[in-house]
Amino acid sequence: MPTFSYRACDPQGVVVIGEADAARADDLKELLQRQGLIPLAVQPCSSGFKFANISLRDIFDSYVDPQDILVLTRQFYTLFKAGVGMEMLLGTLSRQSSNRKLRETLLKIRNDILSGENLSKAFAKHSAIFGDLYVNMLVAGEEAGILEEVLKNLASLYEKELETKASVKSAVLYPKIVVFVLVVATAVIMVTVVPKFASFYGHYKAELPLPTKMLMAISNFFVHFWWMMGLGGMVAYYSYLKYSHTKRGKLRLGHLKFQLPVFGPLNLRIVNSRFCHILSALYRSGLSMTRCLEITSGTIENGAFSRELEILKNEISEGKTLSEGMQRCSYFMPIIVEATAVGEKSGSIDDMLESMGAHYDMEVQHIVKNLTTLLEPILLFFIFGMVTLFALAIFLPIWNLSRAVQGS
Repeated sequence: MPTFSYRACDPQGVVVIGEADAARADDLKELLQRQGLIPLAVQPCSSGFKFANISLRDIFDSYVDPQDILVLTRQFYTLFKAGVGMEMLLGTLSRQSSNRKLRETLLKIRNDILSGENLSKAFAKHSAIFGDLYVNMLVAGEEAGILEEVLKNLASLYEKELETKASVKSAVLYPKIVVFVLVVATAVIMVTVVPKFASFYGHYKAELPLPTKMLMAISNFFVHFWWMMGLGGMVAYYSYLKYSHTKRGKLRLGHLKFQLPVFGPLNLRIVNSRFCHILSALYRSGLSMTRCLEITSGTIENGAFSRELEILKNEISEGKTLSEGMQRCSYFMPIIVEATAVGEKSGSIDDMLESMGAHYDMEVQHIVKNLTTLLEPILLFFIFGMVTLFALAIFLPIWNLSRAVQGS
């Protein structure tokens, strides 16, 4: 079915731009009229290069960046707080968005609302873009009549998560560059330098030292079986992806992330911070604790921690308090457990969790600022090991040959 782009006008005079599939342009015009829109222009979309009925534009425009969701939520909160009607609000948001996929999604949500659906159900149809956390918080906000506060909390939540991810990416950029240069330099030496030394040593019938034999064997593999390395890498990556999507794989890989040197403590604090912020925002929205834990479990990107949240949910369903259930878990920081117990007694769990989230945000930022310093010993160890291997492999035979010449 062909795709048409259209420009239409709603009853308030707002121009709506979007795309839709239809058998003919006239069919799309009739559909727009049934939705209460006045068609201004309808024309076929240029498909461009297509493979398997997917255009290149579809590939590049189908992704919605979390930054776009954050900007959308901020604008949503501002316009809603100003008292703008939902129909006009969503029309304005769609025109403001620079992402084609998000713009089309907002127009579909707007059309659903014009058809009589409520906001949360319209957003729920696009949970692949917004996520379960976003949709469930909108549900809670509508039911409790605190949509403005929920939108504010959502914007704050997304902003904190994006700041943390951006700071971690920035901190590991230098180590990534060092590792990349080291790998490239090693590959160049193995392919170009070592074979020449191997040819040189081949003229002599002397026994070569073990480091030289190891280096020549590795170089020979690089030169003649490089395709096996590429194939092995692809198989390993595919196997990792398959395993990481299994229940057992999520659990074990999640546990492994907490055991890594340097990154283990960082990952544990990031997950605890996210847990505090998300649970606080959900509980403040009026959802039950078991429902809050269920949503948080599906939002936390760590299988081991999500498993503990499922156990915690079952503990609460059996009548235990949140702090009692957390004491039986392995990945909650002790200060969070104690603060939760205090919050339960004072009736301010959401405020206490928010304070703990802010505390671990500061700890995460402190670790991130010192991440390069913490990684330097590991990087230096690998660099020193590679340099030592190359030095021994290349110069030991030369020393042996010089001694043999002097002895003769």
